[in-house]
Amino acid sequence: MASIKLAGENAIIIYFGCHATSELAGEIAFYTQQLLGSLGDLIIDVVPSYTSLMISYRLNLIQYHDFCRHVEQVLSSSTFAPSDLKSTLIEIPVYYGLDTGLDLSELLDDKGLSLEDFITIHSAKTYLVYAIGFSPAFAFLGKVDDRINSTRLARPRIKIPAGSIGIADDQTAVYPIASSGGWNIVGRTPIDLSLNNPENIKRFSVGDNVKFVPISQQEYVSLGGGL
Repeated sequence: MASIKLAGENAIIIYFGCHATSELAGEIAFYTQQLLGSLGDLIIDVVPSYTSLMISYRLNLIQYHDFCRHVEQVLSSSTFAPSDLKSTLIEIPVYYGLDTGLDLSELLDDKGLSLEDFITIHSAKTYLVYAIGFSPAFAFLGKVDDRINSTRLARPRIKIPAGSIGIADDQTAVYPIASSGGWNIVGRTPIDLSLNNPENIKRFSVGDNVKFVPISQQEYVSLGGGL
């Protein structure tokens, strides 16, 4: 049963559970869609996380108790079923090379895998967007195959190139911009996911699915990727 808590002058947090799971991510995505569809005129922004959803609303149009009542009505009038979730499949080309996968060689040695095996394992799955991180284009994706599950780096890098594909524990992600970080870097996409492209603001949503598509070094360069 979801619980609603005050989160500020014009914001609430809806808690749907305690532990991140693919089922819970789908449920949060579903109710986010339901709330936006029913109360979109009253909502300023929604911020889904692993177990909750924060909503900021227009205080000039509705007061806290009335907004909570409307939210409760929407939640109680809909029952989540995975088949009801409107999800987008996003394909991201990736060059898995030792020149772009900064931690790939060490990871292959640690896991006892060939490069071909790793590429097959990482690209075989369709990953669910669990949450959105420090940027609207940084999507936390899960779960990776246990064979390539990798702990974060003991010493994070000061700068990771934009487009880098990383693995941390049982999740994978794409760094949309050059930044510091402690994820194991296993490849890079030539796609610009930075906010220089306004379309990236809405590229990922919780509940979407992401598929990594392996490409060659030549294809990567031809698509604008840098080495």
